[in-house]
Amino acid sequence: MKTLHAFRKGLSLFNFKGSKRLLKLRATHVCTILIAVGTIASARAPEPSFPANIELTSTKSTLTKLGEYRYVYRLLFKLYDVALYAHPEASYEEVLDANTTYQLQFRYLREIDKSIILESADKILRRNLSPAEFSQISDRVDQINEAYRTVLDGDRSSLTYQPGVGSTLAINGSPAVTIEGTDFARLYFKIWLGEQPISSSLRASVLGFTE
Repeated sequence: MKTLHAFRKGLSLFNFKGSKRLLKLRATHVCTILIAVGTIASARAPEPSFPANIELTSTKSTLTKLGEYRYVYRLLFKLYDVALYAHPEASYEEVLDANTTYQLQFRYLREIDKSIILESADKILRRNLSPAEFSQISDRVDQINEAYRTVLDGDRSSLTYQPGVGSTLAINGSPAVTIEGTDFARLYFKIWLGEQPISSSLRASVLGFTE
């Protein structure tokens, strides 16, 4: 309602009295409001629907969706849809501690350059990890970074952790790399599931919490 009120207020300023310069300024003001209204409406669009269940072909086990989220950067840029899957009986603690199988699925809504993906991941990892923890997995972070690539609108990727196997990055259904270690999964997934994640709303939504 506030955005609609602002829109109507902007229209009320657009009349045909006064100088041409004033009319131009008022027209610019209205256009700015129109863009803002459209942006906010887009950011509040219904969240995407991922399948309720998926099957891991490697183990033929079924994972259940815990939650999903549309990540919009600063209310302006729709970047990706994301969903978290885990065994139906798994607890949140088991997911966060990497004591069960789980998967993050991503559907990209625009082109994102590889350098931006890696810079963002590095920043958030350093925000969540102690220097000792970051050093502990830094070589393996380099390995997964090597496997990433620029993604395009419509591309998909997934990160799947399986105890005893590791964390597998797949892009458009093709496995790109598997990184060993429970410690890697527990620390690397903090980008989305940590105490200071890329988005607290994203974390709450994919874990099935409500803020």
